[in-house]
Amino acid sequence: MLHHLCLITYKDPALVDAAAQAAIDAAYLKLPSIIPGITSMKVGRDLALLEGNADYAILATFESKDAFTAYSTHQAHMDIIYPALGHFMAAYSTAQFEG
Repeated sequence: MLHHLCLITYKDPALVDAAAQAAIDAAYLKLPSIIPGITSMKVGRDLALLEGNADYAILATFESKDAFTAYSTHQAHMDIIYPALGHFMAAYSTAQFEG
């Protein structure tokens, strides 16, 4: 089992209102029905408990490294995720780990 963590920083968090955030969440939560090998997908806006945190987190679990590789290059990122998130995103970082 492989876990993928993605932390996203918004250009201006104040511009990501409840409707925009719901659209971003919905876009990510569609992926398990589109991309084989995703066993779970969790998403959430940062609670701002610590200064300097990223604004948004995605935690996805995959059956295998091959399933993650397929996900990482899947066209759904451009077709589904980018339209909802792209214009809000300033930066992101990722990590993958087994467990």
